[in-house]
Amino acid sequence: MPARSRLLGLAGAGLLALSAAGCFQPMYAETTPGEGSALQRSFNDIEVVFVAGRVGDEVRNDLIFALTGGAGNPAGAPYRLNLDVRSTTAEASVVSPLTGLPEVEIVSVDVKWQLFETGNTKTPLRIGQASGKASLDSGYQRFARNRAIRDAENRSATVVAETIKSQLASYFLTAGSRPTGPGATAPVTTAPKS
Repeated sequence: MPARSRLLGLAGAGLLALSAAGCFQPMYAETTPGEGSALQRSFNDIEVVFVAGRVGDEVRNDLIFALTGGAGNPAGAPYRLNLDVRSTTAEASVVSPLTGLPEVEIVSVDVKWQLFETGNTKTPLRIGQASGKASLDSGYQRFARNRAIRDAENRSATVVAETIKSQLASYFLTAGSRPTGPGATAPVTTAPKS
């Protein structure tokens, strides 16, 4: 009898998997042939606002490329993305016994972002935050260390851009076909703190 109930359980699980198989759709699937995916069209409708500073500019450029695939920042798009970028460098606890100087440093790039409709800059549609970290070997040469910090900031900026893209994809996929015109109201959702 236990073998029969196990077989029935497997058959039930198989039927459940088959019935749910039609419910899944790839994120970037084309809903209309030749027009690209709805998610990619949403990404193409986001203008990433200028950010001051070298690291902010790096995050912005990486994000524009991640969202549009190299097509550039769309002017006059229906959505605007504001970024608040912070970069810090901290010494890790690994210290050279000979010199007493840190051997490893950690570069952190933290971004708080807000997605707005172009006509409404007071109430964000979505608020989120993302962070990226990269390590570097501390050197004794000042210029080599400065270049290593810059490279670590660039790597962290790329991680942040991909994280924000994923967060925006989550928003647009859950927002679905909800109207977002000037008269539409959209609830503000916040990302969990990391």
